[in-house]
Amino acid sequence: MDSPPGPAESELIHVVEYTDPHSVWCWGCEPAIRRLEYLYSARVTVDVRMGGLFEDFRPMREYWTRMSGGRWKESVQAFLSAVAAQHRMPSNPERMMEGLDDFRSTWPACTAVKAAEFQGEDRGKAYLRRLREAAIVEGRRIHSRDVQVEVAVEGGLDAMRFAAALDDGSAAKAFHGDLDECRTLGIAGFPTFTLRKGLVISRVEGYQTWEAFDTALRQLDPSLRAPILEANAENLARVLRRFGRCATREVAAIFSVDEDEAEILLEDVEAERGTVRREIGGAVFWDLPGQVVKTPV
Repeated sequence: MDSPPGPAESELIHVVEYTDPHSVWCWGCEPAIRRLEYLYSARVTVDVRMGGLFEDFRPMREYWTRMSGGRWKESVQAFLSAVAAQHRMPSNPERMMEGLDDFRSTWPACTAVKAAEFQGEDRGKAYLRRLREAAIVEGRRIHSRDVQVEVAVEGGLDAMRFAAALDDGSAAKAFHGDLDECRTLGIAGFPTFTLRKGLVISRVEGYQTWEAFDTALRQLDPSLRAPILEANAENLARVLRRFGRCATREVAAIFSVDEDEAEILLEDVEAERGTVRREIGGAVFWDLPGQVVKTPV
């Protein structure tokens, strides 16, 4: 039996996320992105472009040093803590600071994402997600090639193929293609999102909640509504099978509930051994038994 036809191109909304693996504001948008990918998958596509937040971080470090009387690390950590308090995704600013001494640029991590994308779009997205977790929750030096390869192995990528894309210049070339796209569109801050339906294009800039994304989608298509997903163990298992481990805030976004309700659901299912609580970098994530992303101790 043939599958029913999908929506026509004119009915689809195409979302492009311009981002950087190091960006703490981009990390805060993960609940909204996962909501888009899970609830709106029949009507919304999501693509990713690397924006390259800092080609050279040293001028920014010098600025922080001047503004803080030489205590730049304390100032940066206070900034990271304030951002985390606003978006409420798991973060570990103290660990993030441990890897900053030799940090020069976000471009190597962006290039690593492009290397992963050669093994498939979905694998590229999954790798980007793991880089975000590695940097912001685990405090790992994702600007380092060794860490980039480690994360590729943890995510099940072909490490030799990944490394080859870094070495032969193909990943760098793909990244510069993304940079050119950003420059053509005048995009310099991350995250930035473009939303297109037919000939109508809108732009969403900066950190946004999932509620704000729903509003932006309805501005392009007033008839578009997220399906109601009942908060139960069966649906939770489907979500965790789709994404792997999730933060509480991400589960809340997908089920359209607040974090307290999401935590009650997660703990109830945990009591029945249907979910596993993972403490990573002082933060809580959830996944299914036997479905654990490799993470160094």
